[in-house]
Amino acid sequence: MSHQDDNTVRLEARYVSSGDEPPPLTLRCGLVTYRDAEFKETTKGADGAVMRSVVEQASLMVSGLPANFNQSKGDWTHIVSSQLPNGQGELLGVIPLSGNRARFTIKSGS
Repeated sequence: MSHQDDNTVRLEARYVSSGDEPPPLTLRCGLVTYRDAEFKETTKGADGAVMRSVVEQASLMVSGLPANFNQSKGDWTHIVSSQLPNGQGELLGVIPLSGNRARFTIKSGS
């Protein structure tokens, strides 16, 4: 993973068999912000064990995407950004928003 500035995201395809992976795509954006996952907690069982379920996946909210960016997940499996807690994450999907904005959903670690 190379250093990324705060308003850059890189999409990567990482497959077990690396024959047909597209090259990484670096997107220079106007603004990139991280939103942590939201969980719903419920107490279950006599022992009081706490169960958690994901209400909303962690995501990067991105504005100022390049005009030629196709806002679909495509073949990308991972996203790299200095805004992410671990610097990278498994990409679940890309949700187009109005204009040149999108929400990149990332698999939550918990």
